[in-house]
Amino acid sequence: MPSHCSGHVGISGFRKFGPPVPKAIIENEIKGAVLFSPGGRELLIHKPSAVTWVLNRAELDRHLANLATNRGAELHLGSRVESLKRDEDGFLLNISGSNKRAISCRMLIDASGCSSSISRYAGLSHSKMDMLVNSAQFNVENLSNVDSDFVEVYFGQRYAPGFFGWIIPRRDGTAKVGIAARAPANVRECFKRFVTKHPIASPKLRHTRTLAPTVYHPIPIGGASNRTFADSILVVGDAASQVKPTTGGGIVFGLACGRIAGETAAKAIESRKTSDNEIASYETRWRKLLGFDLKAMTWLRRLLYNLPDPELDSIFRVSQELKADQVLNRTSDIDFQGRTLFSLARDPRLLITFLSASFLSAPSLLAPRAGNYREPRDDFPETCSRQPNY
Repeated sequence: MPSHCSGHVGISGFRKFGPPVPKAIIENEIKGAVLFSPGGRELLIHKPSAVTWVLNRAELDRHLANLATNRGAELHLGSRVESLKRDEDGFLLNISGSNKRAISCRMLIDASGCSSSISRYAGLSHSKMDMLVNSAQFNVENLSNVDSDFVEVYFGQRYAPGFFGWIIPRRDGTAKVGIAARAPANVRECFKRFVTKHPIASPKLRHTRTLAPTVYHPIPIGGASNRTFADSILVVGDAASQVKPTTGGGIVFGLACGRIAGETAAKAIESRKTSDNEIASYETRWRKLLGFDLKAMTWLRRLLYNLPDPELDSIFRVSQELKADQVLNRTSDIDFQGRTLFSLARDPRLLITFLSASFLSAPSLLAPRAGNYREPRDDFPETCSRQPNY
């Protein structure tokens, strides 16, 4: 089960695209977020009622699997596709594991994650993988000074270069704690440094006990792949980089695109027309639904990807002085962020904040990405080393 996933989802988006879930799967209901700048400045986004859920990802997957098998799907646990080749009926897949066998199918829907080999086989390159972060997360108990109504988000190149760290509380007092960091930073070292050295987060974690080993996982945050279909193949979720570049969340977008993929595949099989021309409607439909928001979120992520800490602190300062958090508190949809921010940007406070962010980010946006990573200052002894992630 994907324990690397935080399970933090927007309630409205999940209800729109996902099935009803038992209350036991919902581990917490979140009313807002506390954002911390590298220098400790704080922005509070607060709603009167819950806007996000923290879901138990393992139980969610079991629930979805039960719904699928009750409707006739076959589930092969402990199995993997070792090879595939095209034949006159579609594809022949060789499955390894406890139920080793060959399977013939007329269509494939690839939802196997950002390291998908099926997409590469189909010639669908991950053209947006120039912005990839590696994440680390564990579950803890006995936190200090964490409000269970709020997630906490920590920015800073010294601890989470290119992305951020997080504390996502549950109702029972436990929490999911993690970071993500871009290459060439070593995410293991960055995570250790965040947990033990961060001036705000580490005191809250000082007396915690870990409940499970740390899990690691890559997240594509560069925007969706240029092409997500080929003859008899549709690509969905992380495999298609259908992930929110701002937060790395993929559950709601995966549900939305998965539904469209399923409808497209069913229609193609019924009509016996599975060529790329016949199934191109999949891409047309999901881009109409998500395309604008993904482009807007990709722009926001690129602003922050290489942004040095002093400039990011300046953006927080401008936001505080203009009281931009009051504008953000009007946010009603955390999944379709492009449309939401476009609407809110009519308020001069947020517009000036965006312009300030664009100006301060310009040098890092123009600089070559490969040379932008900078080691933390020497007065912080544990650094994010220039090593591969794993």
